[in-house]
Amino acid sequence: MMKIYGEAAEVQKHMDFMEMSSIAISLSPEAMETFASFVMHAASEMKRIGPGYDHVHFMDFCKDWDPAWPDIQLTQVYEDPQDS
Repeated sequence: MMKIYGEAAEVQKHMDFMEMSSIAISLSPEAMETFASFVMHAASEMKRIGPGYDHVHFMDFCKDWDPAWPDIQLTQVYEDPQDS
């Protein structure tokens, strides 16, 4: 079981994503263990690939993926040109 809830930080979009001021991820213990492994996998890939790393999808990592779950992507940090 997995659900994600969030609150928008402001109406501002980055690459079709909305910046959130907070999120809550509701997981079963088993899904949380799999998600934790996914986060560690993404960190390893980010270090291995370096600046060329873009993102990974949880659905591509999780053997027991449920299509009812939200799509979770872990990305590199993208700088907003407006912040420069």
